[in-house]
Amino acid sequence: MALHRPRIAAIGVFHETNTRSPIRTDLVAFERRGLLRGPAWVAEFAGTRTVGSGFLAGGESAGLEIVGVFGAYATPSGLITEHAIDMIIAGIEQELDHAGAVDGVLLELHGALVAEGYDDAEQTIVTLLRRRLGRKPIIAVTDLHANLRTPRLPELDALIGYRTNPHVDTYDRGRDAALLLGRVLREGLTLTRAHRGLPCRAIPSAQATADPPLRLIMDRARAVEAEYGLIDVTVHAGYAYADVPHLGLGFSATAETRRAQLAHAAVTELADYAAPLIADFDRTLPTPEQAFRDALAAPGLTVITDTGDNINGGSPGDGTWLLRLALDADRRSGPAVPIIGTLWDPAAAAAAHAAGVGAMIALALGGRAGPGSGTPVRATARVKSITDGTFVNTGPMATGARVSMGDAAVITIGAVDLVLQSTPIQPNDPELFRSLGLDPSTYRIALLKGAAAVRAGWTPLTDHFIDAATPGPTA
Repeated sequence: MALHRPRIAAIGVFHETNTRSPIRTDLVAFERRGLLRGPAWVAEFAGTRTVGSGFLAGGESAGLEIVGVFGAYATPSGLITEHAIDMIIAGIEQELDHAGAVDGVLLELHGALVAEGYDDAEQTIVTLLRRRLGRKPIIAVTDLHANLRTPRLPELDALIGYRTNPHVDTYDRGRDAALLLGRVLREGLTLTRAHRGLPCRAIPSAQATADPPLRLIMDRARAVEAEYGLIDVTVHAGYAYADVPHLGLGFSATAETRRAQLAHAAVTELADYAAPLIADFDRTLPTPEQAFRDALAAPGLTVITDTGDNINGGSPGDGTWLLRLALDADRRSGPAVPIIGTLWDPAAAAAAHAAGVGAMIALALGGRAGPGSGTPVRATARVKSITDGTFVNTGPMATGARVSMGDAAVITIGAVDLVLQSTPIQPNDPELFRSLGLDPSTYRIALLKGAAAVRAGWTPLTDHFIDAATPGPTA
């Protein structure tokens, strides 16, 4: 007689919500990035290096049948509208009804989602799942930037977070979660969680896991995990741009129930170790003008990160502060310095598509989302290329994932090549530029609307990184 193969519901609701952003996140924003029902969830993640693909691979190894149920994913931006989150919660209920009986849930959350009309929408989702599943196991994976200064989501059996920033271990954490769920079901393993938190608000540039102080804290987490014999110890670095009571640095430990006291001892030790290091998260970044001067003086390719217009931190992507400096530099006498960058401007992208390759067009570029974006830059540009804006990640983050900028175009203004996006996509992967016929290695300066995350894909190409203190919702 064949053994029962446990059926596991895979669900994802993922959004990093910047409560300072002027752009509300409606249902269309989720439809644009990914509103997935049933088998569409599996089709989206199969063959990639994402949390979802980790669920699939770990489930296969553990003898689980992973059933795609529901996914809602949107680019980081402002508060989620009440209508959108209501529809997402209703969608989870509907698709669970369609999925039939399941033996557990693998859940992907961000940990910094904020919605209108809800004290904690992620808590609402977890409570819903617990009501639906009774005592069946629910294990979640969260982003490194989850806000867990205070305990949250107590109904989860386990909470596993990314360990890297840039996030190059998403697949691994998804696989870990599925393997753990397999143990719970096959071995009757019972789990307990422990938590501690600290008041710490750090900018993304200070949260690279290769640099102190976060590297030291992450190393200590691995050490206490091994010393106390725990299943997982997660450091939740926190997300600075969500105005919520639980904003801050958190520590979670997952252990077998018999090791509950050890789990509490481990997070206490980790919090005590981290507390004196909080001041080391302070950063003083150069002004945009100083960053540009330093980049012009440096040999090779220099990346200037537009930290105030960090798309994956919830900024709109249409800030013009660095673009204006780039065009000013291009007008000076002396050899032209080739510069590459991106700008979210659907109207300009549409104008470029309408004009066609080779056309000269007059544009007012960017600077419309809010005061933090600056003002539009007026320029006459040549249309260099146009595409549908679709490419596949080839770098170490979300490898194999298909990404869409919407209709995209490259315009040339002097020595500046600018990618116009209809949907804001952070240029973490240089393939974004290659898909438009641009070779990033041939430029002297790259203006990237991000912070720490861009380092994963760009380090092999780049001689210098400079984080610029630009204005914007992620300043």
